[in-house]
Amino acid sequence: MSTRLLRLMDMAEQWPELEELQPFLTDPDPEVRRTALSVLSETTEEWEQASPLIAAGLSDSDVTVRHAAIGLLTELLEVLVPGAEFDAALRDCVFAAEPAVRSAAIEALWRHRRSDAGELFGWFADPNAEVRRTVVGGLTSVDALRELDAAAADPAQPVRIAVAKGIAAVGDPRGAATLIGLARDADPLVRAAALTGLAQTGCGDEAAAIAAAGLGDPAWQVRQGAAIALAVADPEIAVPHLISVVTDDNLDVRKAAVRALAERIAQRPEVATALRSAMQDPDADVRAFARIGIANSGKEI
Repeated sequence: MSTRLLRLMDMAEQWPELEELQPFLTDPDPEVRRTALSVLSETTEEWEQASPLIAAGLSDSDVTVRHAAIGLLTELLEVLVPGAEFDAALRDCVFAAEPAVRSAAIEALWRHRRSDAGELFGWFADPNAEVRRTVVGGLTSVDALRELDAAAADPAQPVRIAVAKGIAAVGDPRGAATLIGLARDADPLVRAAALTGLAQTGCGDEAAAIAAAGLGDPAWQVRQGAAIALAVADPEIAVPHLISVVTDDNLDVRKAAVRALAERIAQRPEVATALRSAMQDPDADVRAFARIGIANSGKEI
């Protein structure tokens, strides 16, 4: 262990001032720089001055220091104080060579509300899918439905899933059109995410028709998402389709269907009958939702 590192560790026990730590943040030894970042995060109370120093760690020449800074930007989200220097240090890294650094810089900017939809979408051209997924998180945070719609055409499955979940999180009915498109995606997990999201944006007649067809999908995740979507659809459309999957082979599909029937439309006679049959389901959660539905219907179990 180097003399400088030993000295730094001794200082850490004395709660050093930020000025005392700064020389260690630029030490030639990356282990000293990495340790200095850790000590800074644990001892400082001068967050306005410390925040740019932590952000600057993203541009360190050593990968272990950069990754320490990435971790701290997430861990210290609630206490970091954004400002001109903090922003500049992050923006210096949005085109860094390492994708993890680019993601961290972009995420820190949008989580601290230092970026808008236009700037964020400019970064969506990144060649790395994980970086683009991070951008989608930022677009979601500013309710950028137009940009999210454009991002729905991304070639990477995780990005399209992130778009579907993002639109669901925004919860604006105008996002339903994008989800309807994603519900026709070739990838079953994208279809599942899109159908699930329709429960938050609204499931109109076109979406309900797609969800009803989705109940026959070979992928249980799609069938589950379809049942969740139909929970908010017109009962005249939803009821017969939901009843048809109360006995689905997959537990999660049955649970979604029974819950959908129990929470909104249990008063219909055919629904009450289906819920009574679900009382015999081998799964306790399905039986519990069925019991709740029967209680909501005003009928006796």
